Amino acid sequence: MKNNIQNKLLIAVTALMVVFALFTAVLTVNVIQMKKNMGSGNVAVSSNGTQEVEIHLPEVYYAASGLTMEIYNNQITDQGTHISEFDVLWECEVGESLARKYSVTATDEMIGEYPLAVSVFDTQGNLLAKKESVLKVVEAKQWQFSILAIGDSLSADGDLYNRLQEHLAGQLICNGTRGYEGYLTEARLGFSASDYLTETGYYLEEGEEVHKFWNPESGRFDWNYYKTTTGFNPDMVLLHLGTNGLLSGEENAANICKMVELIRKDDKNLPIYVVNTIYQSNQNGIGSMKMNNGSLMFPGQYKQQRDLAVFQLMQYLAEELSDAKNVYLVPAGISMDSAYAFTTEERAVNPYSEITESVAVDAVHPAAIGYYQIADTIYSTLCGTMEEWK
Repeated sequence: MKNNIQNKLLIAVTALMVVFALFTAVLTVNVIQMKKNMGSGNVAVSSNGTQEVEIHLPEVYYAASGLTMEIYNNQITDQGTHISEFDVLWECEVGESLARKYSVTATDEMIGEYPLAVSVFDTQGNLLAKKESVLKVVEAKQWQFSILAIGDSLSADGDLYNRLQEHLAGQLICNGTRGYEGYLTEARLGFSASDYLTETGYYLEEGEEVHKFWNPESGRFDWNYYKTTTGFNPDMVLLHLGTNGLLSGEENAANICKMVELIRKDDKNLPIYVVNTIYQSNQNGIGSMKMNNGSLMFPGQYKQQRDLAVFQLMQYLAEELSDAKNVYLVPAGISMDSAYAFTTEERAVNPYSEITESVAVDAVHPAAIGYYQIADTIYSTLCGTMEEWK
């Protein structure tokens, strides 16, 4: 009896030792792999149930000399505004790693390339994700060229083009059949990429039975048809879409890529600049914005939902267009300050209080300062890439 008990205890102890050895081995492998990942520059670490965080940064981020360019923490991850629950660290030889952003004021003396990295830590100091990029400070240039902006209402604002004209010493030539605040474009309010890819009429403003890119004979979005029928032959295209149809996810992103594909089919070398759409205002703005008929613009939608859709759109476009010839992504989505770039009004916090809070008047279209940041990002990207096609 005594020997049986001793044998059973020995077997149990041996089994525990085997389990412990296996656990130690697995833990060691995980730690080694984590260290390898931390050195790779692009990681999403999950251990012991720690939440994963995904980061988006362009491979190269351009900053034209004379401009202050910023990248906002709540606009580079899949966490949106919840990133405030984590610690974010920016690392670069130039610029500043601030509480809610990376900021750099580019100068002529700084022209060159600098490794840029961002890391996200949990409150215990565990690395959750890291992404590496390159900050490229480039010379501010002025030259004359023609541009055709194809987009929605975000590309139909004079402040955007006024700022670009300032950068280019008034030499920008805008093409298009539609005019907004003195500038020609092909922007259509409320349009999505899906609308441009189909036989869709435009019924706002003076309207049109079908948009100018639709070829009734070929039954498709046709770049050559547009040039032939309008007489415009721009030096480059600015494709600025994504907000309308945002929650359709990959369908929306795929349609933008399809437009790029069809333009490229008709013109093998035309430079195409795809502007990442911007993040909307806070929940107060999203939840209260109304259409002209008084109904809510975004019923049943919330800030994190739309933020995640913007993030995923940026990721999709980066993956699909990274190798496309003469196609350049403009990272306006991470560079326009969605927390402070929208026009606000003061409203009472409740019906009986004299205390007020700021509420965005328009959750989608920023104030002039927001358009200036978009224009600065477009201009910086142009300055950094135009030698490839000029």
